Amino acid sequence: MDLLFSQEQTMLRDMTQRLCDDIVPLSVLREIEGREPGYSIDLWKSLAEVGILGVTISPHFEGLGLGAMEALVIHEEFGRALAFSPHFISSLFAARLIDQAGSDTQRKRWLPAIASGRSIVTVGSLEPGSSASIEGIHCQATKCADGFQLTGIKHFVPYASSAEAVIVLAKIGSAPDAIVGLIVNLASQGVTRTYQPNHAREAQYQLEFANVIVSLDNVLFGGENIATVWEDTMFRALVPLVAQAVGGAARALEITVSYAKTREAFGKQIGGFQSIAHSLANVAVEVEGCRLLAQQAAWAQDMGRPFRRLAAIAQLQAGEMYRRAAAVAIQVHGGIGFSTAADPQLFFRRAKQLQLLNWSADYLEERIAQFTLQPSLDTGVQPCV
Repeated sequence: MDLLFSQEQTMLRDMTQRLCDDIVPLSVLREIEGREPGYSIDLWKSLAEVGILGVTISPHFEGLGLGAMEALVIHEEFGRALAFSPHFISSLFAARLIDQAGSDTQRKRWLPAIASGRSIVTVGSLEPGSSASIEGIHCQATKCADGFQLTGIKHFVPYASSAEAVIVLAKIGSAPDAIVGLIVNLASQGVTRTYQPNHAREAQYQLEFANVIVSLDNVLFGGENIATVWEDTMFRALVPLVAQAVGGAARALEITVSYAKTREAFGKQIGGFQSIAHSLANVAVEVEGCRLLAQQAAWAQDMGRPFRRLAAIAQLQAGEMYRRAAAVAIQVHGGIGFSTAADPQLFFRRAKQLQLLNWSADYLEERIAQFTLQPSLDTGVQPCV
């Protein structure tokens, strides 16, 4: 297993870091959080110009056709700068669903548009009061003459105010794990969009669908059960999320180390006190451990090897690691660390949100236990579509 970055991956990392540092320093983040559209338009345009919006999309559809390791490289830099945008949900998540479950017509319609930045496609899976598992989906899709009639609510749908369409997971039939994927135009009649306050003040929305008609042209996988494709896509999506956590925790550590070297108490730098030094050392160890887990999972994906157990372990560890790293940053900064005038709270709020919205610790532990007891469930094989 060779986890050293290639020259091209190093160049990709450095380019992404420069774009983030130049366009979205933390001062810019403070200006855009909680406001429409919730991300930097200048950064989005720059990412489109250099091809990053199509990083994992096939060159046949105007993308770069790169792999999980390249997506990891990019998202660690996004996490480091807190430079969040629709890239994860549109360029990685929605694009993967369309590529794996879409028809040729749907791929030609959406993938080039996503890769170029002409269109943003978000994904609605979570529902109020339900778990993140497939069994937690209750939004109902009923067959009708024109396709499907969609009724229900999705919440915490990212960037729904900027997206042209949302891929909605809805239940079909009576089986608890039978779901259909519908590409819903957000301008459709019967769609109501409401901003949802959240820890990170990100662009998260509740979408209500009141008898929305979705034509057959916008139904993924021909209206058949999309559960297998959805689950595979979700496991693959964990790796860039872990990379975000690693990047954010590493940046929080850098800020805190710098503060510990300059802040003095009792005539010496506070970094010289054992309790603070050891806390920072523990964070450094955890960051590197999660970085290695994420890289292993990305490598396994790219090699077509079993990766789901690795991805789930990495997500479970990284969620808690990022939260602890941000908490240590606040504690070392003392009283000012709790104030909005200081930077640590920016990382803490995002750490907690990342941990909460992307498969809970309980659910991850359940899946890890399944893979441990039944290794055959962990596969790197592409789903059959």
